[in-house]
Amino acid sequence: MQFMTLWAAGVAALALTVPVRALADEDLGRHEYQSKCAVCHGAAGKGDGYLAAYLTIKPPSLTRLKKNNGGRFPFERVIQVVDGRKEVRTHGTREMPVWGAMYGGEVPKASEKSGQKQPDENLVRERIDALVNFVSQLQE
Repeated sequence: MQFMTLWAAGVAALALTVPVRALADEDLGRHEYQSKCAVCHGAAGKGDGYLAAYLTIKPPSLTRLKKNNGGRFPFERVIQVVDGRKEVRTHGTREMPVWGAMYGGEVPKASEKSGQKQPDENLVRERIDALVNFVSQLQE
């Protein structure tokens, strides 16, 4: 478990070093996938990432989502898995998924009511949409 904690901290630190706005739209999805998904799902999305061998439940291939959904890529379902509305046990709890606060918004903005920092929803949505579009291109 200590390995997973160190790995998650390393991924989070690396992900935060790349300015999102500096990436072209087509590269943002690839970056999101490679920095947050590929370690388990593999570079090509086949469920063969280097951490897959350490997991109790093997990560599924993401290349068959379209085939398993009657020939249509399930955009909304995949978005819900990424943003936490559809819980996936191996991703962790919604309070602390494998990727931590990455899709809770790295760029905080002050909340007018409480003064607390809140996620920049536009940035979060941009990252999720780019990631899901990238996964849709991995289909067999």
